[in-house]
Amino acid sequence: MEKVLMKTEGILRAEEVSPPEEYCGKVCLYSIRYQSDDCEVEGYVGFPLLHDGPWPGLIFNRGGNRKFGFLRPEILCKYAQFGYAVFGSQYRGNQGGTGLEEFGGADVNDVIHLIDIALKVPCVRKEGIYMVGHSRGGMMTYRACAIDKRIRAAGIHAGLADAFIMYDRFHDGEYDMRQDMQELVGGSPEEMPEEYVRRSAVCWADKILVPLIICQGTNDWRVIPEQAYKMDKALSEAGKEHKLIIYEGADHSLKGTTSIADVLAWFDEHPL
Repeated sequence: MEKVLMKTEGILRAEEVSPPEEYCGKVCLYSIRYQSDDCEVEGYVGFPLLHDGPWPGLIFNRGGNRKFGFLRPEILCKYAQFGYAVFGSQYRGNQGGTGLEEFGGADVNDVIHLIDIALKVPCVRKEGIYMVGHSRGGMMTYRACAIDKRIRAAGIHAGLADAFIMYDRFHDGEYDMRQDMQELVGGSPEEMPEEYVRRSAVCWADKILVPLIICQGTNDWRVIPEQAYKMDKALSEAGKEHKLIIYEGADHSLKGTTSIADVLAWFDEHPL
């Protein structure tokens, strides 16, 4: 498979790495470096070993920014074990990649180019692709879903839908997201309102092209439930196909919930 990946247009490097122990014998995992615009971006690819191909492709969009919340291969394995070829990006400027991260700016192209690459891999089905995003990755997913019709359906896990709320609410005595957002976006909402609108799917829900499932915990203090409720309302008003699932007591990780199973069931309802 390493040779297959290296022959795929856009992939600059592919190296097999060991999956976490619990996925040994279930998933074959690769570290990749790929081209996105004029940047070289790091990422991972996971293929299922217990399911016959060609497999449906899935793009997983990580949360966080810079070193915080970097893509861990085990999350790709969680999906790949169910029969998906899973691709994930660290986004430009991270983990040895070139360029500068923009927290939902031009780095959205890193997601779009990964779709291009995934659909060129011979063992991946060509009819379309699925997408999942967690936290900041939810914002990246929303943006991609307003751009690319090749996405068949998408899942949002505790996803950022309103950058204005994120800026105003996500700060406490230990961590202040405002400084990060000013550095990554280029300024505050007052200084650059159009850039915060660009990163707020609640402002352009009518542009979404893809059936969405939104998964949200009631005890999430990083991406507060208000964001999911606002996005649900905006999608409903725009007449967009979607589903909102609220997990009582769940935090930002959605650990202990059925969120992954719920997203995969949504994909089953929207076959390629």
